[in-house]
Amino acid sequence: MGEGAKAKVKFICYYLHNTGEICGRRSIRPEGCRSHFKAKMRRPCKICGKPTKTDKPTGIDNDLCSDCNKSNYQIWHVNMLRDNNRLLENENALIRMQIDELLLELSANRAG
Repeated sequence: MGEGAKAKVKFICYYLHNTGEICGRRSIRPEGCRSHFKAKMRRPCKICGKPTKTDKPTGIDNDLCSDCNKSNYQIWHVNMLRDNNRLLENENALIRMQIDELLLELSANRAG
């Protein structure tokens, strides 16, 4: 093989492992090494240092991991309470309608 047969390494993989260490392998791609070039970008959590996603839904603190971000659980709990309340309101409305129908039927039977 002649000179230049091997690709020249120009980049270092900056993928963040779960342990918090950087991969550091040599790479020909700016995105990362062969194992990590398709991986989603992550950054360390502000509190515990665990790698966390960089793109998250709105309303969630982007600098915290799911363990440190308690707003996930608070949002879920509030939504559950709201859904339960809606179900109870719907059931109460149905019961009221049935009671009204029975009262109308009873008054019609007494009058007739």
